[in-house]
Amino acid sequence: MKQKNVLQGEYVDLVIVGGGMVGLMLAAALRHTGLHIVVIERAVYQPMMSMGLDCRVSAIVQANVNILKSVGVWQYLQDKAGLMTSMRIWDGQEQGGIRYEAAEISEDKLGILVENATLIQALQDTLKESESVELLCPESVASVFWKRDGVEVVLESGQVFNTPLIVGADGGRSWLRGQVDIDVFSRDYAQKGIVATVKPRFSHQNTATQRFLETGPLALLPMKDDMCSIVWSASNARADELLALSDSDFLQELNLEVGGVFGGIADVGQRAAFPLQAQLARHMVRPRLALIGDAAHSIHPLAGLGVNLGLRDAMVLAQEIVDARKFAEDWGDMDVLSRYMKQRMPDVLMTMASMEALHRTFQVQMPAWIKLRGLGMKVLGNAGVVKQLLMKNSTGINMPVPHTIE
Repeated sequence: MKQKNVLQGEYVDLVIVGGGMVGLMLAAALRHTGLHIVVIERAVYQPMMSMGLDCRVSAIVQANVNILKSVGVWQYLQDKAGLMTSMRIWDGQEQGGIRYEAAEISEDKLGILVENATLIQALQDTLKESESVELLCPESVASVFWKRDGVEVVLESGQVFNTPLIVGADGGRSWLRGQVDIDVFSRDYAQKGIVATVKPRFSHQNTATQRFLETGPLALLPMKDDMCSIVWSASNARADELLALSDSDFLQELNLEVGGVFGGIADVGQRAAFPLQAQLARHMVRPRLALIGDAAHSIHPLAGLGVNLGLRDAMVLAQEIVDARKFAEDWGDMDVLSRYMKQRMPDVLMTMASMEALHRTFQVQMPAWIKLRGLGMKVLGNAGVVKQLLMKNSTGINMPVPHTIE
């Protein structure tokens, strides 16, 4: 850490480095508290368009949809999100599978699917309701200096802030995390995730599907207007083969794997791909520093839970900041930040372990294991109370996360 004896610049209550979905969520949750908040984002988000939609899509589970409603973001999203009322999961090497229905847990939906560009815009629109939140974009942090009673943040533009707490929400390659030499535990899956917008022949009826193939899972996610977003996780070699194909040849390969789901795929838009890895920061907090979202942890996208962990980080940290202020505590102090970390670590570790176990389970292709796996899915699909508990956990309904900041 860079140390400085005297803090200079304008005082603000909180500096958030990273104006993506998670950083903006933290600011949105705190926007009516009267705290002066500065969000710093280095670049305007550039959507990767595919058939007129951003092909980078987030699956927001029902509990986090409820949070978006309570925070005030939903009003900007409700007409633009695809609903997910059911989900079908099956093993590509074995008959049968699991089907989840929102009605099984007395909900009207399991979650929503929304373009990343749309969610970011909705969060930005929410922040416009508050004069106490500043979004500086494009802007970058040039340096940070640490002292016992605060942090001095110097921007590339020359502007200087001093704050009791700085939050790293700047993604998996977090610059801020690197400034304090926090290392990460990492796991390279030797896979790429291919994303694109596709048009199925028949209506998706608000159903998400996921098929586990020999080289990785293939998900079809329901978007607005009966469009779907695909996330096709494949080994690096297989992904490179698929990316090199013409649109028509890729469509043929996709339909071979999709089979008759939604009548097959009629059209596919531009494709993009990103490497798949999981990582966990060795420290989520340091004195006057908290990491949230991908800066703290990232997971395999096979269940689409990554951004949901980050949104829950934001809500828990927001509540801890408000509670600290209420009791005249310094919210950059380790006592406060440790409470945030202790609340979030069980959820993060449990989710990461679950995703790793799921990945390893479907990676094994021995015939006996495939049969056992298929039997296990059939049993789970008829497990009643156990299945409901799993659904409530996966949709976040059972998570002890504040829905409103008080």
